[in-house]
Amino acid sequence: MYRNLSSRVLRRNLSSSLVTRNLFGGGKMVGSTQNMAPSNKLETASNPADLLKRNDILMYSQKPINYIESVKENGFHLANNILITSPNDQGQEVGTLLIENESFEVNLADGGYKLVNGFIVDFNAEQVLAIFGKVHPKPEIVVVGLGRKSRRLSDESRKYFSQLGIQLEVGDSQNAAKIYDLLATERPGVIAALLLPPNV
Repeated sequence: MYRNLSSRVLRRNLSSSLVTRNLFGGGKMVGSTQNMAPSNKLETASNPADLLKRNDILMYSQKPINYIESVKENGFHLANNILITSPNDQGQEVGTLLIENESFEVNLADGGYKLVNGFIVDFNAEQVLAIFGKVHPKPEIVVVGLGRKSRRLSDESRKYFSQLGIQLEVGDSQNAAKIYDLLATERPGVIAALLLPPNV
């Protein structure tokens, strides 16, 4: 008899809603239906991508005109329907420069950059980097893509940007394109990109 009574009391306590206090003084209902899963499929997203889309804070942001739509094996396809490929029609190696809403091809064929020990990229300050000293306003951040694999930017090139007061984001060209798209959408007008072709 004692055993049955205690099990009935235990079941009643477990099935009823209890209010417990948390550290901040608020009440929390224990055993209520508010913590249960949705009862029908219309209340929940069936595709996890739908959940991510609802949390995309940049979804309604205006993308820049020179947004990088895709990285091809030999160049970049921009949102303004420009395709920058390397080598170009003359067989010269071509990089990509994105400043504000402008897109430029950078001729790298005549000593625009050099690879030191196969993994350090040193840009020619007079031929390639000088543009950053002439534009106004200067970009706050320049995203530098160093080709198809992860490399290092030379100390001389870093120093050049540092003297201009420009911060750097450095990576391979594939990841640098993604970083540029994110930053240029988030902070339009203050981000630039200098990208070696992804086949270098």
